[in-house]
Amino acid sequence: MTFKNRTSYLLITALLMQFAVCAQTETTTTIYLIGDSTMADYTGDYDPDKDYMETRYPVAGWGQVFQPFFVKDSLKQVENIIYGTDVIVDDRARGGRSTRTFFQEGRWSSVYKNLKPHDIVIMQFGHNDAAENKPERYVDIEGYKEFLRLFVSQSREKGAMPIILTPVARNYPWEDGVLNDVHGDYDKAPKEVAQEMDVHLIDLNKLSREYFTTKGKDFVTQTYFMNLPAGKYKAYPEGQSDNTHFQPAGAQAVAQLVYDDLKRIATETIKPKPYTIETTYQKLKKYYPEVQPISLNNTSEVICVQNVVYKTTNSQALKADVFIPNKKKNNYPTVLLIHGGGWISGSKENQQVMAQQLAENGFVAVAINYTLSTEAPFPQAVIDIKEALQWMRTNANNFKINPQQIAILGTSAGAQLATLVGVTPNNTTFKTANTITDEVQAIVNVDGITSFVHPEAEESEIAGKWLGGLKDENPANWKAASPLEYVDANTPPTLFINSDQPRFHAGRDDMISKLNSHHIYAEVHTFPNSPHSFWLLHPWFQPTVTYTVDFLKKTLK
Repeated sequence: MTFKNRTSYLLITALLMQFAVCAQTETTTTIYLIGDSTMADYTGDYDPDKDYMETRYPVAGWGQVFQPFFVKDSLKQVENIIYGTDVIVDDRARGGRSTRTFFQEGRWSSVYKNLKPHDIVIMQFGHNDAAENKPERYVDIEGYKEFLRLFVSQSREKGAMPIILTPVARNYPWEDGVLNDVHGDYDKAPKEVAQEMDVHLIDLNKLSREYFTTKGKDFVTQTYFMNLPAGKYKAYPEGQSDNTHFQPAGAQAVAQLVYDDLKRIATETIKPKPYTIETTYQKLKKYYPEVQPISLNNTSEVICVQNVVYKTTNSQALKADVFIPNKKKNNYPTVLLIHGGGWISGSKENQQVMAQQLAENGFVAVAINYTLSTEAPFPQAVIDIKEALQWMRTNANNFKINPQQIAILGTSAGAQLATLVGVTPNNTTFKTANTITDEVQAIVNVDGITSFVHPEAEESEIAGKWLGGLKDENPANWKAASPLEYVDANTPPTLFINSDQPRFHAGRDDMISKLNSHHIYAEVHTFPNSPHSFWLLHPWFQPTVTYTVDFLKKTLK
């Protein structure tokens, strides 16, 4: 055994010991709060072994009172940025911390390692970064911006949504009844980072100054900030004069400002309807009472390596789930699986059951996420998929992939993408980062169109969002994204598995005619009386697997 083969064998053995079945998607969104004392939660374990009411009360950060905003009725107002049915506010803010010290103390790393896709990271710093007289926490403007960039980029790596806040106002300086800005460049810097990185911004400095102005200096000083008379609170027997930190009423007012601006962000955010196995089942069972959702086989011995990063973009880390047959063989023919969802939704989890079944039939199966139209338009998703193929070939030995026997399978919008990738090997129109071939040896199209411009095709706003405008607004993209335009003598064998919904067959018959003219093998199977998304449901799933396996055994030789 060579060293290279030994390394590959040991890697697969280790994976076999650690992974059996991929995990299911979580349904809770966690909102992480990272920042300073004005955001902190002083209850719980903020001061271990100390009673908050005895030693801290009434000081309160606005994060301390943020959780109650996320109940059933109020969740509806921010549902476009919330995935799942529940929200947990995890307040990691800490007094005296700047962006630098928050990072250096490992507080950010503890958030980062727990982040999952669709979580939210709300960051509010600046008070302590600007403390030039306290060198242990001070950060200059460029450093402040760099740490904000780090928090943003690493949040996006995990698929979380970062939101930058400008620092909340202090209770000075007042002039002619108006509360003015005290933060200067430390207010401007977060805005510049937000614009530079195209990240949501809540201008809390402006919002809080304007709101406090409407309430008036005397009211705000006495009711919102920690200006306390002597003898009233046990923790402050001599009273307190503090125009930075909040009493509960002040914390509540600021939390309301943040929540209200989250509602604004939600209205500006397009959140597609969830497209999962479960939502498909719930949608279709009323029309097809006999159907059942597909699910992973928990007793399968297939190896599953989940959430391997195959590519990092400016906004996210794109990941793959790799299913490997549990057999003593060096390399296997391999299938890259592309999920559907109208180019705007869906995820690799929809393809896990198919991937597991393919692995049980002797294929390595790789299910990936790609850039959706909410993040970037055509052709970014195409380039992602081609780079996934290149990544598979680069890492072929690690995952028992035969780089000479790779098929691509897509469903719905994923089928259009898979077919387009399959008919454009090494095409300069879709230029990737390296020169490794992105060709495939077979295509499986499961109910996806092959042309956006064919007479059978129906125009849709969903496609228009991905293609940069409707057909008459951007005809070049509508044509460039049509696989039928590229079919030639080098097109690989192609399998079509279809519902009986005609609009998902657009261009198929003409593509088959072209393949026949070049003596390229093609198959078609249509399920009568079947809905679109049939592959996510029984009784159609198993025949879909059978057609696919039989076709791949014929073509991946």
